[in-house]
Amino acid sequence: MKNKAALTIENLLVDESFLNYYFRNDEADILEWEDWGEAHTDRQDLVKQAFAALDKLSLKWNREQIEAKFCALNGKINFDDETETPSIQVSYRKPFFQKWLAAASVILLMSAGWWFFKQNDSKSLIYKELVTNANVELIEKENISDKPLLITLNDGSSILLQKGSRLSYPANFEGDKREVYLDGEAFFEVAKDAEKPFFVFANELVTKVLGTSFTIKAYKGQKDIQVIVRTGKVSVFKLNEIQNSKNTIISEGVVIVPNQQIKFDKEKSNFSKSLVEQPEMLSEMPAYDFEFKDISASNVFATIQKAYGISIVYDEELLKECPVTASLSDEPLYGKLALVCNAIEAEYQLIDGQIVISSKGCKN
Repeated sequence: MKNKAALTIENLLVDESFLNYYFRNDEADILEWEDWGEAHTDRQDLVKQAFAALDKLSLKWNREQIEAKFCALNGKINFDDETETPSIQVSYRKPFFQKWLAAASVILLMSAGWWFFKQNDSKSLIYKELVTNANVELIEKENISDKPLLITLNDGSSILLQKGSRLSYPANFEGDKREVYLDGEAFFEVAKDAEKPFFVFANELVTKVLGTSFTIKAYKGQKDIQVIVRTGKVSVFKLNEIQNSKNTIISEGVVIVPNQQIKFDKEKSNFSKSLVEQPEMLSEMPAYDFEFKDISASNVFATIQKAYGISIVYDEELLKECPVTASLSDEPLYGKLALVCNAIEAEYQLIDGQIVISSKGCKN
């Protein structure tokens, strides 16, 4: 906005730079408005009124609700002054209200991803709401650098926050839970405390752990959210499976273990579990000898399963008659599986985060 000295609510609601500031969608506009606010504290009430007006548009509607509201707003632009009442308590002049309705329509379109978020990027309204409603004072760290930002919590847990991501957390964890809030991507190494589980609220998902290491990717505008476990075990829940009053879990959630990952499709509201692209052996496990000579396939698969912490489904009785002689030490997981299966004329499939072996056995 060129002339901020003549600000009105009407102007703010249709100004793109101000909407960028409200949605935190453009760093230059955010910094410009924040600097202006610090220099013009006497105009902050006006900005707060505009924010309140935008908040009342309820951008947490789903796509169907947004489309319905947009159609309804379009139908009301030519309303009769004597029969219609605006939903926001601002000036009641018809020209202004027409302008406000047009602005509301634009904003609804923006939240649907049709104009404003040119790169499928939306304001993390869920993150903002969770942080605002937290019952303790939080510290927020945002990584605006090009390198990961290391954050150490008072319980000894550490978080590697990726570029463009935000994390909110209390200075000290009190009560029987440890709760932090993530918008973006971070790698967590959580200190073990069986009496005080650790919860990560990442927009639509909640991840519960006792002590483990894992990555969460919950970027703004991204179609899905990912949780990838390196060590330990985590349970993942939808946010609506948490009772907000006491953050009590009302579902068993989806459990994932090392070398597994889960994706949550936000549009379909469903989970899909799979193995990571390059599974690694568990660092806390003893070194395994992958030099096999006339060892039953059942024992080979059992060794692989323990080394990688991945469930392998096979018929133990059927495959104990299949001898395997192979050197697998330098092979990645899928290379090991391919060589063993080729030797015993079997096949493997990746199903729901598990490896399933299909074989007819080796008896003559």
